[in-house]
Amino acid sequence: MSRDPLNEIDLILKILSYQIENKNVLAMNEIDDILHLLANRTRRRMLAELALGEGFVNELVKRLDDHPQSIIRHLEVLKKHNLVVGKQRPGSGRGRPRLYYTLFPEVAELFRKPSQKVSELEGIHDCSSFPRLNTIKIRLNEKISHSEQRKIISEVESIKKEHEIALQVCNEILEKVKERVKKIEVK
Repeated sequence: MSRDPLNEIDLILKILSYQIENKNVLAMNEIDDILHLLANRTRRRMLAELALGEGFVNELVKRLDDHPQSIIRHLEVLKKHNLVVGKQRPGSGRGRPRLYYTLFPEVAELFRKPSQKVSELEGIHDCSSFPRLNTIKIRLNEKISHSEQRKIISEVESIKKEHEIALQVCNEILEKVKERVKKIEVK
């Protein structure tokens, strides 16, 4: 997010309108809660960063130049208000699974310009694995160690395999539906 105050005001208004639309009616104390939530600059920056691509806590610490406990605390607040969601996914090594954070799809929609379609957004897509792929694309512009490059290759190959399996299932479903349609047309 640029340091332009109008962009930050726009973000605040969009999220406030999203919360109003989501609940249909907001009590004054709920509006105060949302404004208090967005009064924090780190949370606004976090929302803007997550609009660029998902991230786990350590990535967000680097991207926002903040302390891990602060980032975790802010993420919990944003989760409580249904602005971000955490998805657990196995890491690329032997370690325990990582919790990746991303914007709720409806919140991500707020960051798009009204005239833009998903396909026009520099490769940003709504599929569940695309936020991670977008994050990887952004990281490719940085200096990455050899071991990190190997992890990226492993992760992207894993995502690719999942999508190939999903494509096979989609093709099977389409075949069955097309057969049913042909049978109906013949009768």
